[in-house]
Amino acid sequence: MSSPTIRATAIASMLSTALGVPLDPDDPDAVRTETNDTGLRVSAPVPAALSEAARLDVLAFLMRTADRFGHRVPHNGPSVIWAQIDTGAEGTTP
Repeated sequence: MSSPTIRATAIASMLSTALGVPLDPDDPDAVRTETNDTGLRVSAPVPAALSEAARLDVLAFLMRTADRFGHRVPHNGPSVIWAQIDTGAEGTTP
């Protein structure tokens, strides 16, 4: 099994390519990778015009790669897909 950092990097790259959003940490609309108490969370805005085939590809990839994932659809803002990679211990930095 790959390390959490390698898995998070793979997810970020895939989301950037599939969703057409940048990996630039200075861009508020970019793919984000953040460390939390239990692991790494990768998130990205989902374009409204994303094809059904691309959606299915993203979901299939996340099912194989992430420990958990979800899709947040706020009432007044862009939807965001996220994936969590557990690092194995609370309070540790990968």
